[in-house]
Amino acid sequence: MPKILVAEDDDAVRGMLSTALERDGFDVVAVANVREALSRIAAEPFDVLLSDLHMPHAGDGFTVVSAMRHTHPKAVTLVLSGYPQLDEALSAIRLQADEVLVKPIEISALRELIHRKLANPTC
Repeated sequence: MPKILVAEDDDAVRGMLSTALERDGFDVVAVANVREALSRIAAEPFDVLLSDLHMPHAGDGFTVVSAMRHTHPKAVTLVLSGYPQLDEALSAIRLQADEVLVKPIEISALRELIHRKLANPTC
């Protein structure tokens, strides 16, 4: 069962993503901020990262993506943003995010993307 780290500061979005992904058979660990995400990344292995780009307090989604890439380089990294901007997308690509997704995202499309990336990481 693939293990997903969901890093999202919005309680409702985090809960909805967790519930939907667990229903689809994923093992989901959900955290509310960058500090919690970094702690979990250091402590356990993950197959997928789904991180909000803008989170409060120190760091942001780029910090989380960078940590995941260094600690678990084969993990699929997906960045969520409610404010898509070209500079952010380019920064995410430079940090080797596999995809930049714009909120709101359809859960069915997210599930399909995760399954496709896990089955064929180069697509």
